[in-house]
Amino acid sequence: MLHLLPGLTLLFAASAAGLAQQPSQDWQRVESLKAGASIRITLSQQKFFCAFDSADGDGLVCHKRQAGVNHSISLRKTDIRLIRARSMTGSAIGGALIGAGGGAGIGAIVDSSIKNANTTNNAKFTGGLARAGGLLGALFGIATEFVPGKLLYKGEVEPH
Repeated sequence: MLHLLPGLTLLFAASAAGLAQQPSQDWQRVESLKAGASIRITLSQQKFFCAFDSADGDGLVCHKRQAGVNHSISLRKTDIRLIRARSMTGSAIGGALIGAGGGAGIGAIVDSSIKNANTTNNAKFTGGLARAGGLLGALFGIATEFVPGKLLYKGEVEPH
């Protein structure tokens, strides 16, 4: 259990560092992205992932794959509230740690309820459920972006 402590400390420190990033209104960061970079765009009513194509002083173009077909999306700079780089690695690690911990806990509860006097090792479910929970947690972390990526751009919020 003690060997998990450095990993959990790193996870929470990385999350806190990501939340403490200074907002950026530097559109040049967006313009300098490489084509194909995975980004998360936040508009006033919508958030979505897409692959970056290009940007100029007025807006950006990216594409999103839906039902096996690439759809090009053009957005004006004034409509964009936030742009973040996608952090799949951090999200996968965070999800895996949480899932493995949950799976191990459930496995330990199941194992403790098995009363078999003929065996000294009743920990049959703990390891298996920890691995299954870790895998499911990693997939969930990637799908939901558990750890936010680097802030590339923060647009000005217009007063209502």
